[in-house]
Amino acid sequence: MQCTQCGREVPEDAIYCPHCTGERKVSDRQVINGGLKGGALGLAVGLALVTVMLGFYELERGIKAIALTVPIGTFTTGLIIGLVRAKRDWK
Repeated sequence: MQCTQCGREVPEDAIYCPHCTGERKVSDRQVINGGLKGGALGLAVGLALVTVMLGFYELERGIKAIALTVPIGTFTTGLIIGLVRAKRDWK
């Protein structure tokens, strides 16, 4: 297979062209650390949102479920974004 950027031959199992991007690789540990950083940031944002929300609305019906799902959602989103960014930063 040929690279669309440089036109050189690329191995079939390659995700990126080694000629355009070089031989730099990200270790699994770096990707995991990126995911953990993103997850921690997402969790912090989620907890801040819940704290503000609970300041306006006390534990009324339905607020408990929202107070639980917001940090879970922001943590998951942050985790995914952190993993993707860490994997893409090796370029």
